[in-house]
Amino acid sequence: MALDSAHLDLLARDASTAGRGRLLGDLTRLILIDRDADETELEIFFDIVRAILATAAASDRREFAEVAADHRRVPHDVILILAEDEIRVAEPVLQRSVDLTDLDLVALAETKGDDHRLAIAARVSLSGAVTEVLVRHGSDAVLHRLGANPGAEFSEETVRELQDHAETDEDLFRILIERPDLADVLARCMRDTLRRIVEKSRRSHETAVAAARASGPKILDAPSAETDSTPPKAARLADRPDVARLVARIRSGETTLDAAVIELADADHHADLACLVGEIAGIDESQVLRVLVRADSVGIATVARGLGIGDAAYARIVELRQRRLKFSTGQARFEREHYGRVDAEEARAMIANRGRRARA
Repeated sequence: MALDSAHLDLLARDASTAGRGRLLGDLTRLILIDRDADETELEIFFDIVRAILATAAASDRREFAEVAADHRRVPHDVILILAEDEIRVAEPVLQRSVDLTDLDLVALAETKGDDHRLAIAARVSLSGAVTEVLVRHGSDAVLHRLGANPGAEFSEETVRELQDHAETDEDLFRILIERPDLADVLARCMRDTLRRIVEKSRRSHETAVAAARASGPKILDAPSAETDSTPPKAARLADRPDVARLVARIRSGETTLDAAVIELADADHHADLACLVGEIAGIDESQVLRVLVRADSVGIATVARGLGIGDAAYARIVELRQRRLKFSTGQARFEREHYGRVDAEEARAMIANRGRRARA
């Protein structure tokens, strides 16, 4: 049935904002909901819509947007008008309309506000091109929603950027590690991050040594017992007789490092565990303790892998971390899986590098 022109005249007589809203609502129900309109009717209807949207109330535009978001016959330009509107109008279209292309979404993410980016981040599927822009411009809330969206795809570079944010955002870190599809990429990014940290530390150490040499030979003299504030290894172990006994038994072959790690981790003796690992690795125990209780497991996984600690023993370290840091079983699973992907040769090289710096 063709659209009744007399009915259209009647609906169009009221030029007020409320009248425009009623006209938009009645026509939407008639054309898009109650019947399968033909092409001519749709063309007339959308010409009217384009004219009405500029003057209709936001609540009426929102009602139309709710219908248009799921309707495949709404013209692309009308969808864009809605998507660029204020967020209470744009939200359903930004979240659900399949008519919005990646180019549209990228442009909207770059030019609109964070509320629009939050809505885009909730779409059922998002390409890597769109998520890249959302991560670059979005707030923490956008990153959290994006990270929790299983339909969001990420390039390795975007994952790297997310991981950089996660270093100071524990909520984002927990969200990311719950995603099994990102496990391999996150592991690579974490290794790269650790390399950067080690390299930065190495450069800082070299700068400090060069400055000390430039200041005069006395600065380089070995500190006396009276002036050295760092107790020697023997003194540190003397303060921890249980750890000293474990170290002696490991070195004599009476027990293994894995067995000692399991014993201390199961007893929840995190400080003793850090002392033991530091002693075996030749790293200051305070550094080991810091990485042991950090939100991310990159540092402790690297130290453990470099020492050849087995998967079963490392799982006990993860359990200790979980008890102390109160993280989820998903994070614990990720940390165990990540450990299997840590490169042992790289880890040993990093430990050796830290040991050399400590002795310098």
